[in-house]
Amino acid sequence: MAFYADKDYTTDQTVFEAVNQVMSGNLTLFWYDAKTEKVKGKPTDLRRGLTYKDLDLGSYGYSSIPENLRTSQSMVARGSEKWGNLPDMGYVVNRKSEIWADNVTYLYEEDKSRRWTPAVDVPWSDLDAHPIAAPIEAACSQLYTFLQECALVSMDFAARWVPLVNQDFIEQKSWMCAQMFNWARLNEAFRKRALCGGAGLGRASVSGEQGLKEWLWADSYPKGSLSINLSLGGIVLAICRHVAAFAPSKVDRVLMGYAMQDSARQTAYGSGQLRYYLTHRPAEMSAMQEYVDDSEHVMLALLGSPELIEPLIIISGGGLQKDQVQAGRAAVAKFLRLAISEYFERLEAAGLAASRTRSRIAPVVERISAAA
Repeated sequence: MAFYADKDYTTDQTVFEAVNQVMSGNLTLFWYDAKTEKVKGKPTDLRRGLTYKDLDLGSYGYSSIPENLRTSQSMVARGSEKWGNLPDMGYVVNRKSEIWADNVTYLYEEDKSRRWTPAVDVPWSDLDAHPIAAPIEAACSQLYTFLQECALVSMDFAARWVPLVNQDFIEQKSWMCAQMFNWARLNEAFRKRALCGGAGLGRASVSGEQGLKEWLWADSYPKGSLSINLSLGGIVLAICRHVAAFAPSKVDRVLMGYAMQDSARQTAYGSGQLRYYLTHRPAEMSAMQEYVDDSEHVMLALLGSPELIEPLIIISGGGLQKDQVQAGRAAVAKFLRLAISEYFERLEAAGLAASRTRSRIAPVVERISAAA
């Protein structure tokens, strides 16, 4: 439903007269002595510049945000004077523990300092200078098709929640916007790699997309963040690290290096947010553990997808010959074990210590890996 302001300002005579008086030189200056705290922010490190951490001062700082934002529903900048008939924006996320992570401002600053441009920072011409065998190029195209699906849902998750998060969490919202930019960039890079090699895009993953949809539409931000930031971010990080180790071209090695740093930040935030949530809301630990138990099957939907695992085997082994496939299977078995182990390590570090022993997917992945 559309929102309409409390008046039509083109027909409001009071507004017209006020503007006319100001433009005639009769300034009101009622804003000049705003009832706000006077501070002077300075960078603590000139090489790094002025950061959000440097501005964590008094009423303007994020450290002073209370757990429950009961009286702040407008879009005003945190710390500014509130007066008059400010609109209620209908924010849904109004508790700090639901959204915050102690590392969020650091990740945001790091994100800005390590931005890259797929169009010029990836040596695309190397694919022409050093052609890849057709089976491996086809595997790369399929892999990057799969990674586009992961990138798009990660971007959609941040886009879904950012307008629902209270404006007082401005550093958090800045980080979420950076996440959208990151995953838009990675989607661009993955798409360009798939199309640059000549094989075209591959096939969509039904199990992958069914699982991603379940994670995307989690019914709360903490649950969705655990799934998309910690779990999916960790999967993408593991894939990129594995492909970088077996990269069939300089393009893949460089691209995966950039993708690793971007997905590592997402995973670090996901771990930090879950830790902050459970630390400040210990009564929610049981419910969050149950959510992990119920939703972790998506890990298998993604990692067990033929549209992912088969290209990884071909890339890891270097081709489709029997001995190459055997070598690829062995390498991918190690990849699966490592990806699952890291997933449990992150959950345990965040506070869900029982996840590994309660898991249904751990023994399944072990059986799959043993088949190699």
